[in-house]
Formats: sequence, structure tokens, C-alpha cells
Amino acid sequence: MKVLFIPWSQPTHFMPMVPLAWAFRAAGHDVRVAAQPHVVDTVKQSGLTVLPIGRDYDFMPEFQAVTNQMAQHNRDNPDDETDSTALPDIPIEVLKPALEAKFGPFVKTAVAMAADLVPFVQGWRPDLVIANPFAMVGPLIAEIAGVPFAHHLTGPAFERQMGLFPGNGARPEIWADGLKALYERYGVEVRAEYAAAVVDPCPASLQFDNVPNRTPVRFVPYNGPGEIPEWLSTPAERRRVCLTWGTTTSHLTGSEGFLVPQILKSLAAYDVEVVTTVTTADRALLGEVPPNARVVEQMPLHLLLPTCDAIVHQGGTGTMLTAASLGLPQVLVAGILDQLDTAKHVARTGAGITFNAARTDADEIAAAVLTALGDGEVGAAARDLQAELLAQPTPAEVAADLERLMR
Repeated sequence: MKVLFIPWSQPTHFMPMVPLAWAFRAAGHDVRVAAQPHVVDTVKQSGLTVLPIGRDYDFMPEFQAVTNQMAQHNRDNPDDETDSTALPDIPIEVLKPALEAKFGPFVKTAVAMAADLVPFVQGWRPDLVIANPFAMVGPLIAEIAGVPFAHHLTGPAFERQMGLFPGNGARPEIWADGLKALYERYGVEVRAEYAAAVVDPCPASLQFDNVPNRTPVRFVPYNGPGEIPEWLSTPAERRRVCLTWGTTTSHLTGSEGFLVPQILKSLAAYDVEVVTTVTTADRALLGEVPPNARVVEQMPLHLLLPTCDAIVHQGGTGTMLTAASLGLPQVLVAGILDQLDTAKHVARTGAGITFNAARTDADEIAAAVLTALGDGEVGAAARDLQAELLAQPTPAEVAADLERLMR
């Protein structure tokens, strides 16, 4: 049978899909990944087959503008504890224009993807479509193909809780006009829900309670290909702390949100080895590196973290789940909407210490690292979270379960 995966247009949203895609492939299914240019090389590096789509629209400039607004709001209002997942009690005539602006990059991406995907699925005829919730073209393509549809989450489903995301719980009357017109153009009914299954790599303690048709899957760390350096094969002489800021956060929020240099300086006073993994672009922002720190570029976290005793990061879901799967205590320093929600969920489990990036300083973060390394409660909670995650069904088991939808 044929399975089509449609990730959102960032590599970090594709990587959690890789284990399930390979599980389908190992079971003998024909697997294709339809991806925009930002993701094409990442798909190729995973060993899967890619269909380049949506090349006429680059979502990043407009998406970055929206993210910049959210990050600036957080910096300007560091004490604002408003629940970002609560559906605003706003009249539709006020809410609708705001959503039109917020979802502009998503809608334009869906239109660009559909131009290539519709003729493809009409010829290839998949038996199942699996998409990231941000890829709003996913339900449309499944309906056109007349096949079952599944969402694949990357972390806590904050977008569903907001009740504003089309095809993911949002009532039809608040859909963006451009997306509604796209669905109507192909004769697809606009409705709140489409997914027969929601594949969820989050353990229940990290997830919201009301995810419909939730299908848990064990998170298997995959952060891209890489080489294991010789130093990583020998035991660390001191407790090792990973410090990472993800692959897109500084690009989206600007250099003022890149706190790694300050954190490195504060950690220099402690008896720890710090391994900082950064993108090539972020390497230039580090400045002078303290003697107890090592800088590596583009190293997959699933290679580094098994040798570490704790991690400091920006709250990305891929980083968080990779650390959780290895039982590491975490220190999260979140600065934008989804990261702030991820940090709250980790704090709720007790497996990490969390900060709002807009109202903390590097010395507080460094002190939290020592607490995470030495506090038995944080370490015990991290191990409990790991056990919960490992108890979820494997990708192979979930692939077999989803096969029933294709019959």
C-alpha cells in the first residue's frame, strides 16, 4: 500500500515523522514524503523518497514576521501569564481579521502545496495520508484521494487547544477565507475535524487531555545523520551538560534572543563540561568560549545526549522529547509561544526547571543547571518520564495499527 507523509515546511517538524515513515517502509509499504524546499534535503538524508512541492512560495519571511511579533510581545510583557491555549472570547468580526493575518503564511503554503499535490495524488493514489497539523493541505489531499487521514504531532498539541487551527478543531466560520476557498475549489467540505487518528509521540503527562482519536507512539530520537567523533566515545571526566538553542530559534527571534554566550559565561564558574551544539550560522554569535566548554556544529542530539548528565535548551519539542527519551534532567529557557507551552508541560512533570527567557538571567539559569544535576527529585522525575515514554507503542506497532485504516 501507499502512504503519503506531508510535514510542515521546517525540518524540525519532519524529523519526528521519520521513525513511523520507516516503520511503514520496513513493513513493505511505498512511502513518499511531500515537502517544500526547506525540508527536501532533510528528507533525502533520512533515506526516504521525497516529492518536492510548493516551490512557488517561501513561507519563512512572513512566518518569521509573525514569530517576531510573538517574541517581542513576550519581551515587552514578561509577566504576562495569559493562557495561550484558551480560546479568546472575541466577537467573530474582530477575531476573523486577526486570524487572517496570523494564518497568512500557512494558507499561502497550503495553496502552493496543493498546486503540486493534487495532480500527484490523482495519479499516484495513496492509501493513507499523514500530515503535520500545520500543513493545512493534508486534510484536503486525503479528501480528494478518498482515503483515511491522520495527523502526526510533534509535541504538546497547543494549537488544538487554541481552537483556532483549521482542520484541527477550528469551527468553519473562523477559517481563513483563502483556505476555505481552496477547499471549496476542489469540492471538499469545510469542517472542524478530519483525522481518523492523531499520532502522538508525547507521553500522556506531557500532553493535553482532549486530543481526539489519540494514537500514542514511542518517540524514537532522530535528529538527522552525523558522525561520532572520537572524544564522544570516551567517558567524560566531569559531569557533562549539553547547551543547545535548536536550529531555528535564533533565526526566528533574532540575535537578542540567543542567550547561549551569556549562559556559557555563567557556567564557566562551575565544575562541569559544557558541550554547545549550534548551527553554523549561530557559531559566529558565540564570541570567546570558556575553557570548560566545547563547541560542535550540526551534531545530532541523539548522538550527544546519551553521554550527558543534563541539558539546557530553548524549549523546542524535538529537543525536549529527545532529552526525555534518555531520562535527562532539563533546564528550559523558552521565549516564543509554543516553547513556553512546552516548558510548562515539562515543569508539570517535575522533570525539568523552566524559565521565561524574557525575565531571567544567565546566572539563574546556571544555578538551575546545578540544581538539576544534584536534585534527586528532578532526576527521579526525568527517569519516570523516560519510563512513561518508553512504554508507548513502537512505530512498528503503530504502523500496523494504522494499516487497519487502509483496508
